[in-house]
Amino acid sequence: MQLQVKRLTDTAKLPVKAHLTDAGFDMFSDEDVTIKNKTVAVSTGLSIAIEQGYYARLKARSGLTLKTPLRVLEGTIDADYRGEVKVICDVKSNQSYEIKKGDKIAQLIIQPLPPVDLVEVKKLEDTKRGNGGFGSTGL
Repeated sequence: MQLQVKRLTDTAKLPVKAHLTDAGFDMFSDEDVTIKNKTVAVSTGLSIAIEQGYYARLKARSGLTLKTPLRVLEGTIDADYRGEVKVICDVKSNQSYEIKKGDKIAQLIIQPLPPVDLVEVKKLEDTKRGNGGFGSTGL
C-alpha cells in the first residue's frame, strides 16, 4: 500500500516513522501556536490520499501526553478527503503549551476499514451487560 502525501507549503515536514515497526507516522506542526483555554486545529501543511478500504486516525503521541499538558483530540481522515490534515489540540486544566513549527505533535495511523452493512432491527440480542455503561464494570 502507498500513502500519497502532498506538501502544501515549502516548510511542511513529511510524516516519518522512527522505527520500521512503529504503528504510526510522526506528524509535525507547520506553524507556531500557543494553546491556552481553547481548542486549536494545528496546521501540518500536508494533504494525503489514502487508498479505498482504509482510513487514517490522528492520535496523541504517548510521550507528549505523559510529559506535557498538550492533548491531541482524535481525528478521522476518510479516504476521499484531500484537504489539509490538521491536528486538533487543547491543553489540560488552565495550563498553556507552545508548539513550534517542526515540532512532532501527533501520529498518523492507517487502518483497514471493513465493509459494514447497516441493518435496522426491531430488537437486539440480550447480553449479560445489557445497557450498562459508563463505569458499570468498575473504573
